[in-house]
Amino acid sequence: MIEYNKQEHNKSIGRPSVLIFYPRKVKRMKPSAYRHNHRPARLLLTAITALAVLVSPSLTASAENTGGREEELLYYTALGDSIPNGYRADDTPELISYPSLIAQDLQAVNHTNTELSQFTKNGLTTEKLNTLYLAPPGKQEALSKADIITLTVGANDLMNEFKKVSREILDTQTSFHTAGEALQALQEGISGNPLLLVDVASAITSWDYDSFEEQWVLAVETIHHFRKDGSQMAVTAIYNPVENAELPGTLNAIVKNLIAKMNEIIYEHAEEYDYQVVDLLNSDIAEHTQSDGLHPDQQGQELIRNLIESSLDMQIVQITDASDEEHSEEAKLVEERIAAEKKAAELKAQKAARERLIQRSILAGGVILLILLAAALISRIKRKKKKEP
Repeated sequence: MIEYNKQEHNKSIGRPSVLIFYPRKVKRMKPSAYRHNHRPARLLLTAITALAVLVSPSLTASAENTGGREEELLYYTALGDSIPNGYRADDTPELISYPSLIAQDLQAVNHTNTELSQFTKNGLTTEKLNTLYLAPPGKQEALSKADIITLTVGANDLMNEFKKVSREILDTQTSFHTAGEALQALQEGISGNPLLLVDVASAITSWDYDSFEEQWVLAVETIHHFRKDGSQMAVTAIYNPVENAELPGTLNAIVKNLIAKMNEIIYEHAEEYDYQVVDLLNSDIAEHTQSDGLHPDQQGQELIRNLIESSLDMQIVQITDASDEEHSEEAKLVEERIAAEKKAAELKAQKAARERLIQRSILAGGVILLILLAAALISRIKRKKKKEP
């Protein structure tokens, strides 16, 4: 059984659907009321206790035969933004987010109950992750118990910074609601004034990666501090949020360059803080998004689930007797799928590593080409002005 309490989801104002788990509170009677009102029950309880003493050896043996599995409970903590929060566009039916899918698989594979603590929120940035979810003691307790931790954050850092830079380049006070709107406005601005390419090139070189890295390191350092020994953590890389948008080559190169550099920060600290990076950038996630072209649909959520599980050891509880070895059909299917995904993930990881090296060279050359193009445009305009009478 997967245990959780789900708070009301109010999508109209962007409130998150948060799964948070609290110990069950048992209402106890006052001793005086118990003594006066339940004397017959006390006598019955005494008789039952005496009987339990007589049969306790057999009960103890039963617990030993199952390796104490009755008390086994797995803990999974999921952190992140609208992606693990299971954001739904207006025309998207109810979907199951990847943390819930992983919790179901943990339970199936390990044949034991799973407690999912989900701290997710639409629009969450790394800074908000630190202040809202990693600083409060209650959240830290969930981290300290977790056998599995997953983290998806960074896309909103990218989009917020992009919207800010776009406003500066276009010299406008327009409040862009999405990165897509900012890209569209930037594209139109460049079409009307090619000299804006100079500002775009400048923005790439002066992009504020330091703030993201500072908040990222603070987040994974805090998680690492509270994690228990033997726990596992998987972090998803940032994928291109506007891959489905029809952008000109120049803007497309800019977005890819920004994402590549932010992902480099995520990869750079993986070994130090002991987490696995799940490569969504080079996955097929862009083919499985909702009508907004950004958030994963149900197939996208399942794809993320598969990629995360392929980076983890899902068999956490050790099987101790023959009865447990007879896995259910569901568990076998889950294990086969995970094994297949692990093999595919290894091949993709090797390919992605090669592509990242190539991409860095191409993007570096692209930035230089962009600067040269802008310089050529400026020179051409100056020559035209000189020829004018």
